[in-house]
Amino acid sequence: MRRGFKNVAAIVFTVTAISACAPAPKPVVIAPPPPVYIPPPPPPVMPLPPGGAAASMRIPALGLDGVRVTPNRGLSRDEQIWHFRAALNVAALNCQGPVWGQIATQYNKFIITHKVQLSKSSKTVDREYVARYPGQNGLRVRDTKLTDLYNYFALPPVRSEYCDAALRKVVEVNSVPVAALPEYAMGGLTDIDGIFIRFFDAYAQYERDLADWNMKHGPKPAFAPLPQQTVTTPPPSKASGG
Repeated sequence: MRRGFKNVAAIVFTVTAISACAPAPKPVVIAPPPPVYIPPPPPPVMPLPPGGAAASMRIPALGLDGVRVTPNRGLSRDEQIWHFRAALNVAALNCQGPVWGQIATQYNKFIITHKVQLSKSSKTVDREYVARYPGQNGLRVRDTKLTDLYNYFALPPVRSEYCDAALRKVVEVNSVPVAALPEYAMGGLTDIDGIFIRFFDAYAQYERDLADWNMKHGPKPAFAPLPQQTVTTPPPSKASGG
């Protein structure tokens, strides 16, 4: 019995000794997760011109007072009346539909109600142009500027706001006394022209925003390397003997 115990003890000792001599298990290395790729934020959307306007167009410059120099600046009293009439005339031609269609009817009423003052103003403007452009055909100059004015009032990006304003003005002017037309035309023309000035200011801001966007996010121009050139130095000239 004692011998058996000794044998068991010897076996246990041997196993323990073998275990103690065995190499320690290698530590398990856990690989770090792969870096997460965070894409850069997309560039902001390229600025677009206001009102669906063309990507490039000429707009009136700013005057010394910081206001756009439109065809309706620096006018005489009679020119203001005539330009106001032109603004309503263009609206009567271009503003159509169930609501704006009233403009044509109201405009016809306007030129009948105020025909005396309108005729007087037109003749006065004729004389002003003849005096303003000596040696030229002043009346032809006036016709050319009037065509430019009609095109100015027909600017598509502001058509909706312009037609709304023209409808209000033509209804109002038909309710003012005939003698009050000069004063009303001055204010009415300023209000209508303000629509165009606000658009031109917005367009100028669009041009600044687009230039900034192109500088930061636009495609960069590719520059081709210049071809290498071999420079040949001429041999020194021989000095002539005396």
